[in-house]
Amino acid sequence: MKLSAEILILALMILSNGRVLTIRKPHMDPLTMLAPVSFLLASLSLFSFSADIFLLAIFILSILVLLSNFHALIRYSSHLVIDRYSPLMKVWAWFTNIFCFLILGTILFFSPVNVSERKMGVVSIRNPYSGSFSKGFTPSGRFEPSTGFITKFTRPEMTEDQSPIIILLGDKRADTESYRPYLLSLAQKGFTVVSGDFYSKDLKWIHTFEDSKSFRRMGLVLRSLIDYQKYKSQREFYTYNFSREIETMFSLMKDKYGENCHFFIVTDEMSYTAAVDFAKTKPEQISGIFDLSSVPEYLTPGYGFIQQTDPLLGKFLNVPRDKKLEAVNACVEATINAINGETINDN
Repeated sequence: MKLSAEILILALMILSNGRVLTIRKPHMDPLTMLAPVSFLLASLSLFSFSADIFLLAIFILSILVLLSNFHALIRYSSHLVIDRYSPLMKVWAWFTNIFCFLILGTILFFSPVNVSERKMGVVSIRNPYSGSFSKGFTPSGRFEPSTGFITKFTRPEMTEDQSPIIILLGDKRADTESYRPYLLSLAQKGFTVVSGDFYSKDLKWIHTFEDSKSFRRMGLVLRSLIDYQKYKSQREFYTYNFSREIETMFSLMKDKYGENCHFFIVTDEMSYTAAVDFAKTKPEQISGIFDLSSVPEYLTPGYGFIQQTDPLLGKFLNVPRDKKLEAVNACVEATINAINGETINDN
């Protein structure tokens, strides 16, 4: 979805700039409206998806394209005919189009590995929630702002969810999308898996604007890459936050699946301690815990399966794109073994 949005926005900007270079006779200039449409779509994408360098570059470029078309928009809104563009406008159109093609080429080169739900026979359902950790979360109304999302992965032919329900408590340098190939693969094996992403204002991770849905993952990734020791030194603070998240996830899932349902928690590096502490308080319902960072083939603990979902970050961390899902398959096998034979693994 995110890749398609990025390609669409770049294509619209290329068309908007291209009109400047292909004018042949006096005419109205309706294609100038592509500039504000591109800016609107870039803004919505930045709000809807987790930001990365590509999305930020597209957003900034859409602002430049919009500003360069300001006078053209005024002329079009006044129903004026255009017979030529200034040399400066043509140079700017060439300049911005070159950047559009460069970004497009880089996006395609570092595009995520396609893991098809349809081919795997799996469906994912994303449910929005409103509320906070202090007051609780409820399913969002039609016009109610969402502060949390719980995504369920399962096989559509399953008439009922199988116990144990697997709850993913991922590291905050990742989100549900960062674990998607792993979650889909677990669901393909017949498990029901749920993963939550919460952005309530009463649970801060960075204490800046980066705590927003758009920038939290990028902010934490950058902080861990710039100074990992400093990032790691905040483990106790992060453990407290993870504790609140797992309490909320467990409460919501218990309400959904009932008191007799059992749950198995999967963690990733920084979230492990919180899950262990929480499991001790619910021994009759938490059947076990497994930490992904304990799997040797999982080369990017804390960042999710970026060998499939974020090849650019993978390139930076020196892990190649993995089309064969080798790390994913190893983690799925280890998880199933833990579900069948171990209660809690030790790091």
